[in-house]
Amino acid sequence: MRVTIGNFLFRTRNALFPLLYLTLFVSQQQVSQNAVAMLLAGAAVALLGQGIRVLTVGLDYIVRGGRQRKVYADSLVQTGLFAHCRNPLYLGNLLMIIGFGIAANNPWYLAIAMPLFFLGYACIIAAEECYLLERFGDDYRHYCARTPRLLPRLAGMSETLRTFAFNWRRVVVKEYTTLCMTLLMLVLLAARALHADAHGWIISAGLIILILLACCAVRILKKSGRLHAGSPRQ
Repeated sequence: MRVTIGNFLFRTRNALFPLLYLTLFVSQQQVSQNAVAMLLAGAAVALLGQGIRVLTVGLDYIVRGGRQRKVYADSLVQTGLFAHCRNPLYLGNLLMIIGFGIAANNPWYLAIAMPLFFLGYACIIAAEECYLLERFGDDYRHYCARTPRLLPRLAGMSETLRTFAFNWRRVVVKEYTTLCMTLLMLVLLAARALHADAHGWIISAGLIILILLACCAVRILKKSGRLHAGSPRQ
């Protein structure tokens, strides 16, 4: 059942998951009266999650978009952060989801949307694990036996960071949409938490425009071929 749900969510997550993010803004009720502290704590957690995604993509890359909206992998990536955690990109996503919820200080998101996110990712991970087990068999079983599903194994992390060349170009090409979304979300949550006046919204609008322009510039450079990952594993 979880695998079936996971395959469905894998196909539709880009349409369904943004709807859950809308609950960040649906209520003025607050978990804490200290909105600034919640904003700062949430932003720190969200940026930690984004940082894990950047580190994952920069050290070694795995295609998470699948093929024809289905789970797919042409190889079993076991290096970079994948040597310490089988799902570092999803770990980053979950930290971002938690961080946005803390920053929003919104009880509805924390009580309803965030558990739905966790359940959705649990099903997607189950679907991916089923596919990888069928495709790679014992190699995947051995990988699972030595590598945690989500919480990273810290042993050997310093050696991984020291021995792997970090590919900033690949990060920009592969991660720019997520980076853009993270920054936009934090700007909007900051304006909401600080009860921005007209001047504050003008500043927020300016930041939003700059972020979107940067995102569009990267997309244009990528589509034109002038900016590419520059690695055999694209």
